[in-house]
Amino acid sequence: MKLITWINDNEWIGGTCLRNSDWKEHGNLALHVGGDINAIINNRKKCSEALNIPLQNWVFPQQTHSDHLKKVTAEDCGKGVFTYESGIPDCDALYTKERQVALGVFHADCVPVLLYDPIEGIVCAIHSGWQGTVKEITRKVLGQLIRDENVRPENIRAFIGPAIGYNSFEIGQDVIDKVHAMSFDTSSFIMMKANGKAYVDGKGLNKKMLLDAGVCNENITVDKNDTFTDNDTLFSFRRDAKCGRHISFIMKK
Repeated sequence: MKLITWINDNEWIGGTCLRNSDWKEHGNLALHVGGDINAIINNRKKCSEALNIPLQNWVFPQQTHSDHLKKVTAEDCGKGVFTYESGIPDCDALYTKERQVALGVFHADCVPVLLYDPIEGIVCAIHSGWQGTVKEITRKVLGQLIRDENVRPENIRAFIGPAIGYNSFEIGQDVIDKVHAMSFDTSSFIMMKANGKAYVDGKGLNKKMLLDAGVCNENITVDKNDTFTDNDTLFSFRRDAKCGRHISFIMKK
């Protein structure tokens, strides 16, 4: 299995499962983008075995590019594992305080954000595409965890996984306007082009939301991979038009 490991110790495991051309469906792990469902579920089984996470312990959302966060428990384990429709509905972020509950979000070019709090024992997985980013899902997730779960942001560890890079993510005026309308100064994350379009730094915007919420810079890890670049280990919808999805995941052991 091809994997970016963020953390794997006695207490936590988290990272990103990557594209693998040696597997069927190129290692696609998402059920909502077409392809051979049996092969995709088999890919999930192989990933689970490699990570030593029982397949039935995963929980997946039905992602809708929303700004919605849902709390899950061990009773939710298995949701979204064998069918997309059984996933946690209408949300793009999941969190739990329970052990052996593996949270996963699907992404190609979108920004995955993983969080854990070693004091409160919380893990969280966020899917932040451009729509989730301009809706400020990461800021809202941090706010909800601070408000509802007594999380202190200075205790949080964060991982921003592989996503489309600043110099690859071109947007038009409609999205430019939405980025400018965000609740903080986004000017340093947009680079205008001569054709009236712009490049935008999706990873940078999400990191800024973490920092503004009080997460310490030294506790934030940003993966440098640009999914849009020509490579064999990363899916990119913008590059390939039709592609699979990675899983970025986090679990308290």
